[in-house]
Amino acid sequence: MSNIFNALEQARRERHKGDISSPCKVGVPDKNASIGSGSFSDTSTDSEVLNMFTTIQDKLNEDRWVMQLVSAQIGEGVSFVAKRFARVYAESLNKKVLLVKLIARAAEADHEFSKEWQEVAKRIEERNSGKSEHSCGDFVEVSMPFNSFFKQFKQDSNSIYNIKRCCDLIIFDTPSTAIEPNSAEFARYVDAVLIVLEAERTKVFAVQSLKDKIKHNSGAFLGVVLNKRCFHIPYSLYSKLH
Repeated sequence: MSNIFNALEQARRERHKGDISSPCKVGVPDKNASIGSGSFSDTSTDSEVLNMFTTIQDKLNEDRWVMQLVSAQIGEGVSFVAKRFARVYAESLNKKVLLVKLIARAAEADHEFSKEWQEVAKRIEERNSGKSEHSCGDFVEVSMPFNSFFKQFKQDSNSIYNIKRCCDLIIFDTPSTAIEPNSAEFARYVDAVLIVLEAERTKVFAVQSLKDKIKHNSGAFLGVVLNKRCFHIPYSLYSKLH
């Protein structure tokens, strides 16, 4: 990323210092970059992610909570960001995290994707029972079909609380609304929603449209994560996301 972007990011932090109600925006750098090789090292990025989590948790005032990551278009790197967030939250804060990747158009009969919540909870408990009190946090990753999972939530929105008892944070890696429009409505069942943006090809109106849809369904929208793995985010687009 350019020095211009770094300056903009620093200016944003100064403007919103102490303002926990402002939308969170955090940069996630190239996953292949080595520490110190660029303006955002792995260490500094983890610190920003951790600060973001602290800000969100202070705002929510919840010990156990649920986050959704979603994008307006495919190819924004949502899964990459979700795994990074899960790892940082688990290891830095010694927390138990469940990362759920929801698959668009997955075969309903595929048992690999059709685990019930009870089975997931059992898996988490088994992982937790084998850890000592002084061990680092951990995250469990599972995959499920979006449609059947979303249908279950609509039928019983309280089902998520069975899992919240087993872990500190649930992160839903949801499909892009370009291929699964109901991902915007999924925001009704979570505590916090972040849009992931990476590619230049994603037009600002697409991001704004997704923000409007999320806000229509829920008050959980917090902001935009700029995933800077591959593309430079043009200033004209970045400025409109503030």
